[in-house]
Amino acid sequence: MIHALAYVAFILPFTAWLGFELKREHSLKTHWMWIAAAFVTGIIGSLIYVYIFPSKFGNFLLHASGGVSATFLFVYMFKTLRFHFNWRLTLVMLFAFVCMLGVLNELAEYMFEFMGFGPFSYDSHDTWRDFVANTVGAMLSWAIFNLFLHTTSKH
Repeated sequence: MIHALAYVAFILPFTAWLGFELKREHSLKTHWMWIAAAFVTGIIGSLIYVYIFPSKFGNFLLHASGGVSATFLFVYMFKTLRFHFNWRLTLVMLFAFVCMLGVLNELAEYMFEFMGFGPFSYDSHDTWRDFVANTVGAMLSWAIFNLFLHTTSKH
């Protein structure tokens, strides 16, 4: 569940830094509901893993929820900094963002495991399965988000 807090601790300074580097005026408060959605999704993913599916499948769902949360954080960042790119470039940027967060998560898991806080890997394929889950979660949530956006904008 700590990763849900890490989302907030990461995205606010990251977005502020990116806005500073790109010289874009922005308010970190305006689109806070996307951060809240990421936080809630992270909590739900943790609860499913801990209480419903404490297994490899549950771990896959946990990391898929991380991909969904990463998508919400990506939308927050895009809306806050008022980015507008074509859908192909946006999709590549989402993939890169999700990969960056996934790698940071795996490095944190490795560090905590190395420090003796317990095993975080089920087997030698755990990291790769986690990356697949992150990507699947992000791509599915992005597709659903855009489908919803497309259908609501026509009415």
